[in-house]
Amino acid sequence: MEAVLKIRYLGHSCVEITGKHHILIDPDFTRDPEPSVEYVCITHAHKDHIGRVADVPNAIVLASADVCEIAAHLGVPRERLHPVTPGEQVANIQILAGYSMVNQPLYTFFYMLFRWRRPDPGGTPLSFLVQDEADLLHIGDAHEAPLSIHPDILCLPWRTTPFGPKRYKETLIKMANRFGARYILPIHYDLPGTEADPREIEGRVNAVVLDGHGWYGFQNKKKLE
Repeated sequence: MEAVLKIRYLGHSCVEITGKHHILIDPDFTRDPEPSVEYVCITHAHKDHIGRVADVPNAIVLASADVCEIAAHLGVPRERLHPVTPGEQVANIQILAGYSMVNQPLYTFFYMLFRWRRPDPGGTPLSFLVQDEADLLHIGDAHEAPLSIHPDILCLPWRTTPFGPKRYKETLIKMANRFGARYILPIHYDLPGTEADPREIEGRVNAVVLDGHGWYGFQNKKKLE
């Protein structure tokens, strides 16, 4: 039986992957993953990326050390926490630097301006490259990620920001085209308050935009029809 990579979007920033390993990235899912997840990868500790981590039993959690501490407070047993840093490799998961806005003063200012409270601690951000029949890159909700890689699939965090949404989306499009991925899986577009239509991406990138409904299979770096 030939190897097949399968991916699907589970809401917010959560992506489920089956192939060499069963992997869940950013477990604040709005649709339940299949059982027997082996690895949970967390890009940073904002609630919409980590919120349901304790609902995934038995999996090893890969995250920065400070994010692992937050996961422990959310109920994940410490024996399942595996702190990682950029440059490490766990199974077929390459850990890369993260660029989600978690501690920047500008992010904190606008968050307080629109939500009237300080943001939750985000911890040290990471990105993850899952290497399989097609290589998938997840950068959390970063709008800029100066990584010198060219994945086959890019999880693109598409959203409508409360300030400068047009410019923000143009930055995302430029980033997507710079990565040169053959396929884009839109994520993060259903978060209340920043909803966006992923169909806006179509025609603006040199890639096939996946609609996010159901599973997609890949083999030899190409989507199965």
